[in-house]
Amino acid sequence: MILLGHNGAGKSTLIQYLLGFYTDISQHPFLAHFKEHVTPINRSHLGYAPEAAYLDTAMSAEEYLTLFATLRGVKDWDIASALERVFLDVSPHTPIKNYSKGMKQRLLLAIALLGNPRTIILDEPTSGLDPFGQEAIEALLVSLRSQHEMIVCTHSIALAFALDDEVWILKEGTIVYKGRPQSQEALKSLLFTHKPQRLS
Repeated sequence: MILLGHNGAGKSTLIQYLLGFYTDISQHPFLAHFKEHVTPINRSHLGYAPEAAYLDTAMSAEEYLTLFATLRGVKDWDIASALERVFLDVSPHTPIKNYSKGMKQRLLLAIALLGNPRTIILDEPTSGLDPFGQEAIEALLVSLRSQHEMIVCTHSIALAFALDDEVWILKEGTIVYKGRPQSQEALKSLLFTHKPQRLS
């Protein structure tokens, strides 16, 4: 599933609802509509990477991955394979303060992939990246597509089409489209058809 829509359309809220962060529909005005279409999912076979994480930049990739592997009960893993899988070419001991934005995004993805979960949920995985970093992350996600079910929230029309999955377009807290556009141009046209009157 690919989630598209303007800023404030409810994409991240829908992801948080799926993850079970909201327990009552009164907690957000969009939830009543979302509840009609989806239900929170089983988190036992799930990996999640938020749009932005407040990483402790004094820590290293090895320390972070070890921490999350312990918290999630993942035993069969090794640091070299975890970094290689997301093409994070860095010493496991390098402090995160020396990472670029793209390297941090790769680390978040490596954490999400710990334990090889059946489903991964990614909220704006290319947010804030330069064109080169965005292209690299998009290619990586496409390469992982056959190995995992994905729920990806993105502003990238190219990524949305390349992932070859059902697209949901959200507008002001409402799911206004579900389907598989036949071309990138068709997807772009649909997205602009459902833009709000005033963009945030």
